[in-house]
Amino acid sequence: MLAVLAVSILAALAPVEQQADKQLVATITGPELRGGIIAEVTWDDGVLMMQGVFAEPGGELKAHYLVTAADGMSIEKRDAQSEASARYWKMKASRMSPTGLGHIESATDTKMPQFGIGSLERRIGEAIDMGGTQTKSVLKLGPLILLERNGPDPYDGETWSWSPAELNRIAYVDGKGDLWIARADGRDARRLLRGDYTLPAWSDDGRTLAVAERKDSGRRWEISVIHLPEFFRSGR
Repeated sequence: MLAVLAVSILAALAPVEQQADKQLVATITGPELRGGIIAEVTWDDGVLMMQGVFAEPGGELKAHYLVTAADGMSIEKRDAQSEASARYWKMKASRMSPTGLGHIESATDTKMPQFGIGSLERRIGEAIDMGGTQTKSVLKLGPLILLERNGPDPYDGETWSWSPAELNRIAYVDGKGDLWIARADGRDARRLLRGDYTLPAWSDDGRTLAVAERKDSGRRWEISVIHLPEFFRSGR
């Protein structure tokens, strides 16, 4: 069991520009962060909400971190996720787009690394010495590969977010951490930003994307709102 803390960001957002404009909302730091992660980023009627998951190595539940709001923002701690936020996460994390046009499929490929030529017993021994078998996870949307990385599948909603139905698009993070937007059927993929992003969250009005970005190997997190160019705010 993990400790969960919801933090709402009451954001005085800047006007939407014609190009992608990233606006810092909050920074999460702490000398005792200890591997804590941001597990969800959601919207509740224009209020941006984050949920962090933190635990001591021995299982004791503590949240050792500091959340600092950016200029023009305010932070309000919540005891639990709101009903609207929970509904939003269910929609955004679904493997089926709101209109039914797109469906995300996953696959894994597990193989034993080839460290040299030799007997099967030798190669198994070398694989164990080097960390065992390797598993590659792949997420696909029609012909488009959304994500390809070593390790298990991401949990639903970790690396993608559907837009409002009228826009019929998807925002997603690839295996490198870059942020992309494509149409809900996987066509016309365009990179929006390079970085180490996760948890994209498309706002209800379709004008912005919230996103979490890992900094300093996960010792610091930044939550930002990206104001989308007109092209991505149109269903055409």
